Amino acid sequence: MNDFILRSQKESARFNMNILRIGMQSINIRELGNALISNDTDIAILRIPCEKLSQISKLSLLGFTYFQADTLVYYHTDLSKYEPKELVNKDLEFVRAVKDDASLLGALVERIFPGYTNHYNSNPFIEKQNILEGYKEWVVDFITQDDKRVFLVNRNGTTIGFATCAIEGSESEGVLYGVLPEASGGGVYSDIIRFTQAYMKNLGIGKMKVSTQVQNYAVQKVWSREGFFMTESFATIHINSLLNYSRLPKIAFSIFITDEDIKNYGNLSGDINPVHFDDLFAQKLGFTQRISHGLIANAEMSKYFGTEFPGNGTLFMSYYYKFLKPLYPNRHYKVTISTPYFDEEKHIYICLVKILDADDNLCLLSYNDLIKK
Repeated sequence: MNDFILRSQKESARFNMNILRIGMQSINIRELGNALISNDTDIAILRIPCEKLSQISKLSLLGFTYFQADTLVYYHTDLSKYEPKELVNKDLEFVRAVKDDASLLGALVERIFPGYTNHYNSNPFIEKQNILEGYKEWVVDFITQDDKRVFLVNRNGTTIGFATCAIEGSESEGVLYGVLPEASGGGVYSDIIRFTQAYMKNLGIGKMKVSTQVQNYAVQKVWSREGFFMTESFATIHINSLLNYSRLPKIAFSIFITDEDIKNYGNLSGDINPVHFDDLFAQKLGFTQRISHGLIANAEMSKYFGTEFPGNGTLFMSYYYKFLKPLYPNRHYKVTISTPYFDEEKHIYICLVKILDADDNLCLLSYNDLIKK
């Protein structure tokens, strides 16, 4: 796997979020952090080799929630040396799908994969009803691409399954195979594997690979019997930065931190650090002038959440602040509040506060878990 960072257009449209796909052989926190913020990312789907699992703890430096969503395993076979076995079910017919088969394929996916779990299912911010739609879109899109193949599996004039494959140079991939529940067993799935192996071998393709989640034991047993060997595994990690998505209308207003605010907070908290009161001291530390206490912004947000939205009776369950640039006194700052999670019945909110300066530089991120009593 080569390193890459790209915005997934289809996933972003499907889930109404800004979704990044990232592959890294070794986690680069600076590069990763810059990509998340510059793309206003809601969810980053990061894959790293399992032999680099010890690096996952580095992600805590990002300041965003993350978790391992699944483990992806790859199996390979060398078609130049391996001879695919003959089909067991002689009554199966494999027909390459065309555009007119799109609705049929969509119906097959709905019947074959309704309970299939993958990394999307692990993420509470992803609408689950859209996951199956993604599989349908994925399969149908393969029909029209020159480097892809979709085969319908027919028996006695009835379609009972399908196979999707991809070709890249001298290597091919069995991407997604499916058999209707009532037609499974009797070696049908094995025959689909054997057919695609023979098809690729006849094209002169030297290598073939297949992949699945590590807990999908049944298909891995079949692959092992059909000449495939596990060669790679990748951890799939979701980073929920949630920088754009909101289930409720976004809120925007401005704040202005005064010298008096800083003086009052210093007296109240006892924090009389000269970086907040002495310009020369602050400049020696690399700032342009004295800076405000970071938690003055927290006080502004507490006031807003408690009196405006969600309003009276709102309590903090937890909050987390990520400071990116200092807040200076006597300057206007723009505030936007989004709500990526909202439980209407329990009156629980997760609100993200973004504070930007006059040049639209992101200065502060604040994740707030709230409940309205």
